[in-house]
Order: sequence, then structure tokens, then C-alpha cells
Amino acid sequence: MDLTAGDAVDPAMRNPQEATELRASLKHLRTEPRGWVFSLKFALCVALTALGVVIVLQPVLWCRVVGVVLIGCMLAHAAELQHETLHNLAYRSRKANTVTGIILGLPMLISFAAYKAAHMRHHRDLGTPENREFFDYGDQYGSKERSRFGTFVDWTVRFTMVHHYALFVVNLGRSLLGREFEGESVRVSRRIRRDHFLALGALLAFTGLSLALGSAVVLWVWLIPLVLVAGPVHAFIELPEHFGCEVLNRDPFANTRTIRSNRILTWFTNSNNYHVEHHLMPNLPLERLPDLHGEVKDRIRYFNRGYIEYFGKLLRK
Repeated sequence: MDLTAGDAVDPAMRNPQEATELRASLKHLRTEPRGWVFSLKFALCVALTALGVVIVLQPVLWCRVVGVVLIGCMLAHAAELQHETLHNLAYRSRKANTVTGIILGLPMLISFAAYKAAHMRHHRDLGTPENREFFDYGDQYGSKERSRFGTFVDWTVRFTMVHHYALFVVNLGRSLLGREFEGESVRVSRRIRRDHFLALGALLAFTGLSLALGSAVVLWVWLIPLVLVAGPVHAFIELPEHFGCEVLNRDPFANTRTIRSNRILTWFTNSNNYHVEHHLMPNLPLERLPDLHGEVKDRIRYFNRGYIEYFGKLLRK
């Protein structure tokens, strides 16, 4: 696996000598993926999700609320873990990354194949007008002038993730009809259809289980946590990454934001709060991003000391 930072840094650095010096200074951070580390993160996510399921199935209101919140947060955390598999950084085996990534994304109805294709293009195109992201929130980066009502609509769409769910339904329909996906190769289209069939199978299985048990299991352990908690939490995690940054600037120190947070939130976001560092060295295992931050923190243009500080400043605007 090529873990050099060259491809990520060169387009952003106008001075070739600066790019060369930066690569040389970061060489000591390059490591191979450590599968056992990711396996522990995956196992903890599964264990906490299972705990949430046990709690939510108790016939007590406060248990239902706590269970829904815990499950929803773990579904959002799973999407952050899936991000690591997109880059083949969870395991050395590409197949292991794919299988694990499919499993992690399925609860949030995220097609691994579609997300990976779109995300790789995002890394390539960030800083240009061609940049697009898999999760489309409308006014993606806060660059449009909007009325108060328009702003309200934008934020509602963003935090309900309604566009994501609508796109899932549309793409499921395309998959059932055996159609290709615009802009994707035949192979990627086939993999996208596979992911949607797996999600449909899981939905049908949980619905069948609910009917057999005469209870709303599928609602309490999946759909309610997904819509009410996982979607909004995922949107909150993603919002700071590029929102309000110089997204037409190729320099990752200008087009991306880093938030230095506590260890719990760094674990919860799977180090994705160090987002400048991730775009600078996208092939660096994510647990090494805090180390990279120590090397480049003085270069970062958009930086916040915690999510509370970031959202506080955002609300005051």
C-alpha cells in the first residue's frame, strides 16, 4: 500500500520545494494499517449497539429513550468507522475492508460502493467547482445567500438527512430495475446494486421478525434510532469539516477545518475531527491523525478548540 502524502499534497502546494519538504518531514508517520486496532473499535461499536438493543426492548419509557439514543449514536459512529474502510485503512486486505465497510454502512442505509466512489472523487476534486460529496445537504458549505426561511429549510434538510433517505429509495428502485448509475462504471454500478439489495433484505428480515413477534422491533432497534438520532448526529459530525472554509482553494490548510476535541469525541468521530490532517494525508491510518496534527497545527487556517466552541460561534453568526 502506498502511504505517501505526495498525491494529497502536491495539488495544494504552489511551491514544489515546500511540498517536497513537507513530505520529507512527515515520512516518519507513515505506517501500515493495524487490523487488530480496527477490530477492537468495531467490536466496541457492536457491543454498545447490542447494549442499546437490550435497553430499548425493556417496556419502560426511560429505557426506550436511552436505548434509542445509544443505538442511534452507535449507528452514526459506525458510519465514521466505515469511512476508514473506504480508504482501505482498517485492514491490509481490500476484501476485509469491503466486507466490514458494507456491514458498518448498512444500518444507515449507506451503500459502501457508492460512498467509496463519491468519497474518492471528493478527495480528488476538493478545491474545485467539480467537488461533490456523497451526503448532499443542499447548501453544502454555507456559501449561498439565503433568506431566513431558506436558511431554515437548508438546516432542516441537513439535520433530518431527508435527501439521503430519498436518494436511497431512488437508488433502490434503480437497483431493482437493474439499471446502471450515472457516472459510475459497470462494476461499481453492480456493487451499488448489491449494497441496496442487502439493505432491502435487512429491512424485510427485521419487518418479518416484527410481524412474527407481534411487536415494533424494527422501529425501536433500527428506524427510530436512525431517523431521530443517527441522522442528525452524523450531520453534526460532518458539518464542520468544510462548512465556511475556502472550498475553491486547493490547499487543505484552507479548504478544511480541524477541531481538537477530547478523547471521547475523537474516538466517537474516529479521529475525523482532525479533518485537515486527513485531507493532507488521506492514506494515513486515522489513529495517527492526532500525531500529524502536532506536526502541522501552525499551518491550519480553520481550527477550533472543541465542538462547543465551533457550534457556539456558528450560532452567534
